[in-house]
Amino acid sequence: MTLPEATYQLDDAVWSRVLTQEMASQLQGQSLVFLAGDTAGQTQQIPLLVTAYEQQSRAAPGMAAYRLNFQGPPTPLLPSQTYRARHADWGDFAIMVSATGVDAQGVYYEAQFSHAL
Repeated sequence: MTLPEATYQLDDAVWSRVLTQEMASQLQGQSLVFLAGDTAGQTQQIPLLVTAYEQQSRAAPGMAAYRLNFQGPPTPLLPSQTYRARHADWGDFAIMVSATGVDAQGVYYEAQFSHAL
């Protein structure tokens, strides 16, 4: 897959892509690059390592629900919001992450997913 130029801007093409439960279940141990804007409007690329995938058992019939946990570098801290996240083979997705903790190893994040099957 040829990836477009790295930009943190979210567009209709990214919003319309779904990181399916099947895809997410394969991500543990892989990195996604989260694209964020800095104060000058330039794109920063922040790699987040997928440390866990968890299927949620509370999904309604016909729905998928799951969570990904990530570990990122100590800085920058990504505020809770939706980012353009890039997988080297699968392309870009819109993923909302929230920080869940921090230690000497870095910052920890989670993303919750829910979509129709």
